[in-house]
Amino acid sequence: MKKALSPLLAMVMLIALTLSVVGLLGSWFVSMSRSQMEEIEEAGEKQIECTNALLDIVSVICSNSTEQLKIAINNIGQIDLYDFSTLVEINNTYYLNSTGGPNSTNVLNPGEQTILVYHCDKDIYCTGGVTVEKVRIAPGNCPQVYVEKNVGVTCG
Repeated sequence: MKKALSPLLAMVMLIALTLSVVGLLGSWFVSMSRSQMEEIEEAGEKQIECTNALLDIVSVICSNSTEQLKIAINNIGQIDLYDFSTLVEINNTYYLNSTGGPNSTNVLNPGEQTILVYHCDKDIYCTGGVTVEKVRIAPGNCPQVYVEKNVGVTCG
């Protein structure tokens, strides 16, 4: 005759198995919660830091002879800014560019001014006589903080 496990031993094994599963899941949950909290904290700190970001568009020059669009900007905020993207409206058409200007290793410090220089093809969109109507500049490290200005500059 075969002997089965005693009910007491089976209950002890079942409780031990349950406790080990709960222990594993509990440690996984605590680890996951910690990493989520760290991500939320970092995002919150970045948002708070970006409240100190402020830009000013000083001037815009559009030259079809040099095929350049030059936008002078001033960092009037309290944090370093870099990786600028520019949205320009020329004759009711929008152009986006994210080249040129300070980057993460060469930042635009508070109080400093720089000129963003972009290629402006005279045969496509910076032909003589067209008007740069609006310019929007956003730093890559704080994209929600942007400056937009109606400029009305004629390319010549």
